[in-house]
Amino acid sequence: MTQSEEIVTQEGVFNGNLESVFLYNQNMEVSYRNYINDRTKLEIRLSHPDASRYVTFQMIFVLQGAVRLSKSGAIETYSQIDQYQHNIYRTALKSSKMLVGADDDIICINISPEFIDRFLPSDHAAYQRLWFDDQSGAPFPLSEANMQISPEIAAVLQRLGNSSQSAFSDQLLLESKAIELFALQISQFEQLQTHNAGAKIKKLEVERMYQAREILIAQTGNQLSLRALAHLVGTNEFNLKRDFKAVFGKTVYAYLNQHKMEQAKSMLIEEDITVAETSKKMGYKHATHFTNAFKKYFGFLPNKIKTGKFSMLLFCEDFTAILENLNFLAI
Repeated sequence: MTQSEEIVTQEGVFNGNLESVFLYNQNMEVSYRNYINDRTKLEIRLSHPDASRYVTFQMIFVLQGAVRLSKSGAIETYSQIDQYQHNIYRTALKSSKMLVGADDDIICINISPEFIDRFLPSDHAAYQRLWFDDQSGAPFPLSEANMQISPEIAAVLQRLGNSSQSAFSDQLLLESKAIELFALQISQFEQLQTHNAGAKIKKLEVERMYQAREILIAQTGNQLSLRALAHLVGTNEFNLKRDFKAVFGKTVYAYLNQHKMEQAKSMLIEEDITVAETSKKMGYKHATHFTNAFKKYFGFLPNKIKTGKFSMLLFCEDFTAILENLNFLAI
């Protein structure tokens, strides 16, 4: 890539009335170039053909590597999101930049101010934080401490990453998943507001918890005691229990169970695999134990997905709710 900037813009006439996340991102102008101070990094800046737009909001998820955010022309980094972390940033168009590496795996979804106004009440802490009157012009985060990518968020990102985002159905998928991810991010932000213990943990302990998380995910189908896991990351069982919950908001086994269930659901939907095979891959000796755990977590049996009865089940439940509402109105 040359030192000069290259502009990537979607063809077509700009429609000032952006009604979807897809159209908003499609009309965003992206300029990029090699970062002068580090040739391994790419400098990315955003602008919009609508001159009245001066900010955008970015839902940033880092699956691998890290992303640094700063002001255009500045050397120092104002914010950084590391691996398995996420946040929402209010970014000044044209005057902010992102620095990413070639091997980084990052999902960034731009959402408009209208999106924020639509889904967040003005008296919500997240709304007030995102619209905080900061005069620095630097990228401004929703959460001062980056939030952790949960198994639930990871499952949504995986589904989103598999779509082409070109067909109309994929555009609808992007819209729905953006809303779902936004809800999950706001939920985590709310939890941090009430449980801010993670900020008190030393950096070394946080790193150990990330190692523990990696081991858990890598050995999903294997039995691993808390004591063994603690020894693998250089801590004790008591500290593992305390610090893991502080960092990820869940106990070790609750996090592992969530990961298993989300992974199992994705496998059943996207792969040609039976419930029994899924149970075995998730480390269950008996398929009935897996079925019970799946039902407890999702509220329905895994075979509802494989037999095609799941969508009908949802439809019937929704239809029943509509009838109940109609009966209520008729009284």
